[in-house]
Amino acid sequence: MQTQEEPKKQILVVEDEGLIAADIRQRLERLGYSVPMIAHSGEEALRCVRSTPFDLALMDIRLQGPMDGIATAAELKGLNVPVVYVTAYADQETISRAKITEPFGYILKPIADGDLRSAVQISLYKSEMERRLRSSEAWLATTLRSVGEGILATNPDGEVVFVNPMAVKLTCASAAEAHGRLLLDVIQLCEEGSRRPAKNPILDLLPGESRNYALIAKSGAVTAVEVECFENRLAGDVLGAILVVRHQPQRKWKTG
Repeated sequence: MQTQEEPKKQILVVEDEGLIAADIRQRLERLGYSVPMIAHSGEEALRCVRSTPFDLALMDIRLQGPMDGIATAAELKGLNVPVVYVTAYADQETISRAKITEPFGYILKPIADGDLRSAVQISLYKSEMERRLRSSEAWLATTLRSVGEGILATNPDGEVVFVNPMAVKLTCASAAEAHGRLLLDVIQLCEEGSRRPAKNPILDLLPGESRNYALIAKSGAVTAVEVECFENRLAGDVLGAILVVRHQPQRKWKTG
């Protein structure tokens, strides 16, 4: 059975010196990549990217015209095209400017074949991993928005970084209002059977422990809820906490 060959990765070369650009194109094609276009200016690079999908751009920092390579890379970042800088200039000022655009790598001129191969391979791999991460985050956010329980996520400082629609409905605080505020400034909880403000459940509950509270919405509405906390971890590092708020309409809130 014949398998379909994987399409070649497409690379845009942005270089205003024609001979150097042609040399880079030949080297990339020998490595098995496709170089359908060469751009000689920042403006031309943007036109190429808007007309043709590219997996990576090799960008000369010093370009003729109103846009240098760093300004062009900043525009390409907004178009989700990763950039590797190719430059003869490694001074600190240039590197500091270039770092702001978060390039995937640097190659110094004169270009060695090994440096070119490594930089392109690593950059394409990093780009693919970032693409998969963005896709996973998008799926996760969609899932959390669709569940019937209130979800609030905080960073390690206890500031809210995510609320789903059910949490917005329960607290009457929009996502924009909640973002960046401390948890108890967004969700007001009282201990069951009293009007005493509850302690921060992130600090008061064990991971996975649940407890009944009364939730006082911004509108003044009182809702009986069950709250459960989980630590948000990645590779052993605590990234914050996740609060799950379940509406309990069958439970009446009693002031005691």
